[in-house]
Amino acid sequence: MKMRPLLSALLFTATLPCLPLAATAAESNVESVKAPESHDRELKVGDKAPDQYKRDDAAVVDWKANGLPAPEKESHWVKMGNRFVLVQITNGVVLAIHTK
Repeated sequence: MKMRPLLSALLFTATLPCLPLAATAAESNVESVKAPESHDRELKVGDKAPDQYKRDDAAVVDWKANGLPAPEKESHWVKMGNRFVLVQITNGVVLAIHTK
């Protein structure tokens, strides 16, 4: 068996896994990355709330004490600034906004 073709095949095979990394590095220099949305932006009913408000740990537990109506199925109340916002857990859509 000839060593030169075998060595060439090995070198070629060894460089293949590195090609996607080089392509990714080149693409990252072309465009900047857009920062994730902030919860400081203006929200209206029907808008999508940031994902952090879909989590159960963001839910207002004492919604009755705050004078809020019972949350709809698959939703919970969260506090954003001085407002209470009813957010659908499944997709993050704002269902209602109440100012206290």
